[in-house]
Amino acid sequence: MSQKNYILLTIILCFTSLNAQHKIKTSTETLSFYNGITGQDQIIQEYIITNNSSEDYLTWISLDIIKNKSDKEIIHDYFKKIKGDFNLTQMMYEGLLKGQSVSIGYTFIKKISPGQKFTYIVSQTNKKSNIYQNRIVIISKRKVEQALRMKIYNDLYFKPTYIFLTDIFLNDINDNTIR
Repeated sequence: MSQKNYILLTIILCFTSLNAQHKIKTSTETLSFYNGITGQDQIIQEYIITNNSSEDYLTWISLDIIKNKSDKEIIHDYFKKIKGDFNLTQMMYEGLLKGQSVSIGYTFIKKISPGQKFTYIVSQTNKKSNIYQNRIVIISKRKVEQALRMKIYNDLYFKPTYIFLTDIFLNDINDNTIR
């Protein structure tokens, strides 16, 4: 084998190995500024999820912190745990989600196909706030459907490539500055 072919083969193997290790890439970008209208510091965080795998992945926001929970527990909590009168699986099965608006923590599900990206854009005024950071779930669609023993149909998925979330509460803004 010539030295050129050996080097080319080595580069291809390294690239393939790196790509296999990073099926899902997550990155965070942060922007901070002072908002003179509200009189508050503003922090914008972007959580960018890139699907480098060959399979679909799902993302959603859990009502509970997901740290130290297994995928099985996270899936159960989001889809099977009763919230109000129903759980998400019942609502999907009975067709109750058609025409309903997305509800973060209850019905929001985004499918990220191979080669696609999805971005959570979070606006906050408290630098220490991390209300969404430990609630963003990313699990393969195959694993979710196996756990649920049912197919999730495409019409249930959130369509845009980003969602804007906030932890700003109106109580934090001085009423005198809003006109």
